[in-house]
Amino acid sequence: MRKIILVIFILLFAAGVGYYIYRDFVRHRVANIPVEPTPGVGKNQQLEQIEHPNLDRPFTIPDNFPEDAKKIAIENIEKLSTELKKNPNIFDNWLVLGIYRKMLGDYEGAKECWEYAAAIDPQSPTPFNNLGDLYANYLKDNKKAEENFLKAIENGPEQIYIYRSVYDFYRYVMKDDAKAKQILEQGIKANPGSSQDLQNLLNNF
Repeated sequence: MRKIILVIFILLFAAGVGYYIYRDFVRHRVANIPVEPTPGVGKNQQLEQIEHPNLDRPFTIPDNFPEDAKKIAIENIEKLSTELKKNPNIFDNWLVLGIYRKMLGDYEGAKECWEYAAAIDPQSPTPFNNLGDLYANYLKDNKKAEENFLKAIENGPEQIYIYRSVYDFYRYVMKDDAKAKQILEQGIKANPGSSQDLQNLLNNF
C-alpha cells in the first residue's frame, strides 16, 4: 500500500508540473527573467522593492505520506530553496516550489511563491492560473480567483487549458452557467483553429 501511495504521489506531481508550468519552462530557461519596468525604475530595483517569500518557511508533511514520498518532497523543497537563496529571480523554481507546498497543504506558502513568480514575469499566464485555482478550490475566495483567472486569460489568450480552468470555476464553483458559456465562446473565438475541446463543452452545455 505504501508503494502504491508513493507511485500515486509521483504521478500526481508529474501531472501537476505539466499542468501548472506547461510551456513556461521553454520561455524561462534563462534564470534572470526580464521584467517590464515601472517608469523610472530599473528592472533590478523593481524586484528589490518586493520582498520574496521566506524560503525557510516551515512545512508539515501529511501523516499519510510514505517515507519515500516524504524524502522526495523534503529534498526537492530544500534544493529549490537553496537555489532561490542564491538567485531569487528563477521563475521556474518559484512555480515548482509553489506546487510542492500546495501538495503538502501549505496553501499560504504556495500563494506567496506564485505571487512572487507573477512579480518576476507579470506577462506569464501560469502563476495567475495557479493562483486562480488556489483561491477557487482551496482558499475559497471567489473574487480573487476570478481576478487571477481573468488575468491568466489576458496574458495567455492562446492557452486552451486556461479557458477550461475558468469554465470549471464558473460552472462548478460559482454556479454561473452564463459566465461559463461566455468563457467558452471567448476561447473559441480567440483560438478558431485549436479549440475543439472548448467547442465540445459548448455543444454539450
